[in-house]
Amino acid sequence: MIYKYRTTDYQLIKNISLSFYVPTALTISPINGDIYVATTDTTDTSIYVLNKNGEQINKFNASNFSPPLSQPTALTMDKTAERLYIADRNDSTTGRIFVINSQTGRQLQVYINSNIYRPTAVIVDVNLNVYVADMATNCIIALTSNGTLIRTYTNSLYNPQGLTFAPYASLLLSDTLNNRLVLFDVVSAKVLQIYSSHDPVLIAPRLVALLNSGDIYVNSLTDDIGYNILKKLTITNSSANVTQIINPKPHFDFPVGLAVDTKNQIYVTDGNIPYGYIHMFASNGTELGRIYTNNPPLKNPHGIAIDLQGDLYVADSGNVRVIKLLINGTIIQNYQTTPPLQYVYDVKVRDDGVVYISDTECACVYQLTNDGRQLAVIKLETQQRLVDLLITLYPSSASSDPDLLVTMADPFSPQVNRYASNGTLIAGYTIPLSASTSWTPYASVIDEKRRWLIVAESGGRIMFFDL
Repeated sequence: MIYKYRTTDYQLIKNISLSFYVPTALTISPINGDIYVATTDTTDTSIYVLNKNGEQINKFNASNFSPPLSQPTALTMDKTAERLYIADRNDSTTGRIFVINSQTGRQLQVYINSNIYRPTAVIVDVNLNVYVADMATNCIIALTSNGTLIRTYTNSLYNPQGLTFAPYASLLLSDTLNNRLVLFDVVSAKVLQIYSSHDPVLIAPRLVALLNSGDIYVNSLTDDIGYNILKKLTITNSSANVTQIINPKPHFDFPVGLAVDTKNQIYVTDGNIPYGYIHMFASNGTELGRIYTNNPPLKNPHGIAIDLQGDLYVADSGNVRVIKLLINGTIIQNYQTTPPLQYVYDVKVRDDGVVYISDTECACVYQLTNDGRQLAVIKLETQQRLVDLLITLYPSSASSDPDLLVTMADPFSPQVNRYASNGTLIAGYTIPLSASTSWTPYASVIDEKRRWLIVAESGGRIMFFDL
């Protein structure tokens, strides 16, 4: 869906329904108002061209590009609207910027530079110089129209995402995980101004796990935004106090899944590049070791769960599998589904051993016995595809048939939905539209007395909803 708003009073003018999933980037022709949209669906990586009414008038397939388009992340056009610039990620050591004819799709140029690895934004000036923000190299790269490096802009940036030109020959960058905006002089690369706000307790939390005591483990960036740590929060009626910090050496790379066993040992999946592993910590925060697998090694693991026997269950997203393993890394079960898994994101296990697997592509949850026999495919009502499909089991009156809580990471309608065991939508948890704030929900848990739904919100908060 594309939403069109009036800038004077922020009123919604129009909704444009899209015939494809996973739109990742958007730009508008400054000449005729045509809409260019990039998509990275697993079966369709393309650039769609729509007219102002949302009707498709052209499409540039991945195979039109050389090398083929992989994961487009940003689009822009020059002032004449003749050239379309496409920032593209891939799985190799470099990203790239494609330049194509906006009408025919003919490739005019491709920029490949060692400073471009995970490009997040691209803009172009009147001289056709190109400026690229990169979340991996944490800088802005300026290139001439022939691809020659002009300069780089940096100021301890961390995950820069948005980039635009500002008045008086300056660049305005959203330095996302530093929670600030940075204004650069285009010519000198000097920092002119920093606009920032800071939350002293939590920065960009995404993971949450609950202890029997009612305390909460949650990830947070360090105060200098350098890297992720785990914080233990003791919650009272009026405050959340940090009572423990877990900071392994070397540091977390990209922690994605978090679980705590019956002994309060902590397990964290880390989506390291190119491979991944599982951190294991004692209840006092001492790192006990790291769990790896072989043939193949873990690749971009996401969700993790632990059963009553202490066995681990991991959504190994990069290898499109869910596995059960011992803490020494020995795999004892590889779960298969019908239809086959496409993009697994999370896994949960009931006390009786029944396994739940979320799949982003099908917007469904698979239910299997512990030995791998498929019991059901739970299609989530009203949903065709979800992003970051994290699940929480919600004990119902029948403990063997829990409801499901599913994070909805849609930026236009963020919420946590509650579904019955057959996929019927029961309720949604979100903040009121009238609230003067926004939120991005990720992982959630239910407190031990089943009073609250506790949600980690990447804007810097832990949010409590009455059940």
